[in-house]
Amino acid sequence: MKPELTLIGHASMKIKTAEGVVIYIDPYYDGDYSESADIVLSTHEHFDHNVIEKVTQKDDCVVLRVAQTLNPDLTHNNYEIKGVKIETVAAGGNQNHHPDNTVGYLISFDGLTVYHPGDTSKIPEMEALKDKNIDYAFFPIDGVYNMGPEEATECADLIGAKHNTPMHFFDADPMKFTPKNLLRMNYGETIELE
Repeated sequence: MKPELTLIGHASMKIKTAEGVVIYIDPYYDGDYSESADIVLSTHEHFDHNVIEKVTQKDDCVVLRVAQTLNPDLTHNNYEIKGVKIETVAAGGNQNHHPDNTVGYLISFDGLTVYHPGDTSKIPEMEALKDKNIDYAFFPIDGVYNMGPEEATECADLIGAKHNTPMHFFDADPMKFTPKNLLRMNYGETIELE
């Protein structure tokens, strides 16, 4: 089986590894959460990123929220769960999201790395991500609570992932997100990762 990723909608997504490990990130948007989760990740505590009760969880499911991933000194915790490596990274950088209460994630499995930045604008820490060989990166582009599509394009080009996808639209025009290695996904769409 090949690993898959579903962009459920907004910032909500599901990853299923080749071994069948199921990961949900920022559950909120209406969609299918019925496949039982091994891991649930929340980037911050805003209502549109942490509706954990939407997710069907296995008995040994691990739920990671900011309280587990971000320390008071703003250092980030890393995990390895069922063969999946989870590296917590900095996020925020705008009036709605601060580095002391929001995080992003690098999720590595099956020789691949997915970057979910949570809610963020362009921050200096992103420059270090270009050395992480990210395969799939997602960027909020709403331009109200976070950066808009032009700034998100700058971030994508800075990080240099093999595939760059816009999310968290609201009324923003995703066609204005124009980085190299663009991969457009519709909400609800599932792709095989390679």
